[in-house]
Amino acid sequence: MQQNHVAEVALERLGDLENYPDGNLVPYKEFELLDGKTYYFTPGGFLYRKDQGTEEAGGFFCGYLTDEVWHYRTDDG
Repeated sequence: MQQNHVAEVALERLGDLENYPDGNLVPYKEFELLDGKTYYFTPGGFLYRKDQGTEEAGGFFCGYLTDEVWHYRTDDG
């Protein structure tokens, strides 16, 4: 449950273009959050957490950023 909360907070902050305008994202670039887990975004803004045993599935889906936010935070738009 805590891990889902950390991902939700990260998505909320990255989705806040007004208060946090400087967060740049790169598809598939891995990063760690406060819970010590490794995360990455796929093209289109889908957030995944890499957990042991989920390598074949690509990770655990945690949520996504809207198209507007994704295009603002990447060079995809």
